[in-house]
Amino acid sequence: MNEQRQKAYEAVIGALVGDAASMGFHWLYDQVLIEKHGGEYPEFHTPVRAEYEEKGYFAHEGKQAGEFSHYGAQLLSMQDAITANGHYSEQSYIESFQQWFDFGGQWQGYADHPTKLSLLNLHQRKANDEPLTACGADDTQNPALSKLPPLVAMHGQDSDLLEKVESAVRVTNNNDTAVSYARAVAIMIKSAIQGHSPEQCVEHAKEVSADIAKAIETTESMLNRSSKEVAQEVGMHCGLDASFMVVTHLLLKAVNYEQTMRENIYCGGDNCGRAIPLGAILAACFFGSDKSIPTSWIARTSLPDSVLSPDFQIG
Repeated sequence: MNEQRQKAYEAVIGALVGDAASMGFHWLYDQVLIEKHGGEYPEFHTPVRAEYEEKGYFAHEGKQAGEFSHYGAQLLSMQDAITANGHYSEQSYIESFQQWFDFGGQWQGYADHPTKLSLLNLHQRKANDEPLTACGADDTQNPALSKLPPLVAMHGQDSDLLEKVESAVRVTNNNDTAVSYARAVAIMIKSAIQGHSPEQCVEHAKEVSADIAKAIETTESMLNRSSKEVAQEVGMHCGLDASFMVVTHLLLKAVNYEQTMRENIYCGGDNCGRAIPLGAILAACFFGSDKSIPTSWIARTSLPDSVLSPDFQIG
């Protein structure tokens, strides 16, 4: 496996490890409580309802440290579709998405709003013999980004990468704004796989649109502040408008994978939603250096056999 393909693989692993590391405090909207219960090492914390003290939404009852959230499951639904088909196709992704999240599916746990609406749309369209394309919810939240690491890992060198990104995003988030943010993140992941620094990845994303460039420039103007402070100001929630800025800020201040992912947890709120793009970009950027994913973090993550097997598909 050449270095670029290894970085593509690392991006997928980095996203899943980041999601699992963050899950214990997912949707806790109180930074003080996270530091209180997480201490110096908040990663891989088994979620405990009492620790939330009604300062967030407790979504992961019964999950154990090292398991992934529904965001990780969404990533794996894309990975399975690519592995089964040999490349991305919208129909294969829709089928895999349903196999994961529909009635009796592989995923056992919380299902988010766009996932539920997308499944309802699929059932309604099938009942009416209507096309299944662009069946996603009209939604601008983080699930739009969850499928990107394996998609970019497989098709990052394709001239129609951004068209594939739009197709995949509209399966779950049929919204122009969601597509725009996803294109920006896809460019960041692609740039990371190509060997660029986190700062360069962010700079490359400015080409997507004037709105994306403005969001990045606003974030750049806040570099004298901590990422936790930025999250408090722009929002810790699942909306892409807030999460994109927090992810960008974390990337621009990134020291290494471990410390940056830890800071993401301390930021609070939808840390798992942010961890997918953030983990993918950092893992590819820092591959092969002492800043890469700690092997101890990989060992603590319940990575599925589909990712660890020789059949794992990357470009």
